[in-house]
Amino acid sequence: MFFIYASAALVLALALTLFVGRVAFARRIAREVDQMFAAAKGDRRVVSEDDLAGLPQPVQRWLRASNVVGSAYPVTVRLTQQGEFRMGEGRGWMPFSAEEYYTTDPPSYVWRVRFKMAPLLAVSGRDRYAEGRASIQMRMLSVIPVANDSGPELNQGAMLRFLNETMWFPAAILSPYITWEGRDDHSAVATMSYAGTTASATFIFDDLGRLRDMTAERFDNAKKAILPWSTPITDYAELAGINVPVQGTGVWHYDTGQFPYIRLRVTGIEYNRPERFSSRRNGNGTDSAG
Repeated sequence: MFFIYASAALVLALALTLFVGRVAFARRIAREVDQMFAAAKGDRRVVSEDDLAGLPQPVQRWLRASNVVGSAYPVTVRLTQQGEFRMGEGRGWMPFSAEEYYTTDPPSYVWRVRFKMAPLLAVSGRDRYAEGRASIQMRMLSVIPVANDSGPELNQGAMLRFLNETMWFPAAILSPYITWEGRDDHSAVATMSYAGTTASATFIFDDLGRLRDMTAERFDNAKKAILPWSTPITDYAELAGINVPVQGTGVWHYDTGQFPYIRLRVTGIEYNRPERFSSRRNGNGTDSAG
């Protein structure tokens, strides 16, 4: 009988430890999002044709095709995602659900994600870019650390990620941190400089003015090297009044061939609503703590 009670007590203690760890991690991420929104600057001015003057022609066509002219400038953004992710070459795809929050000035984001590795096993975590610095934290069962990375190389990768994800709030490319140089009738190079880091990417557009791909030399944390990277887009939709890419793939280009590591779909976007998603929502499988 003693062993039965002891086993039950051990199981209860383990469950309590997991619960407390999960709540603490969720609250930490929530504080980071709240702090990011509190630091947001800028106003929700209406984007006009005058704002497009001086941009390369394919970039102007993209902004018009996106329907940003006449819309409010996105000071803050929040969105939801569903998709699949691979941890490495030869690894299987894991389903994930995520919430992501942004400010455009200063440029920053918090990506909160949950990967389902097995029926009863999940990895929760977040990627953060704030004050020009990147950090990654991933925890199995929200408790056991499986990744905890930061550093100057990650800063470059996070900056390029932010630049890439302006595809979901395209008026943000009018930011003073971003400059443009035309390359040809269907592409232009964006260069972003912030907090001591500078990075460039090529945006590629189709005949309708829609963004179809972005390429860059980006730091790959797995290979610990700067390597070719692209994000081909496969579907568009109108969300919150703006025409944006909603489906695509992230691809590393290795000497051994292409390595698609993420396939995602954006399921919702809201602009200028600087608050976290409610813990009661079930739309993307995450459970934001208050």
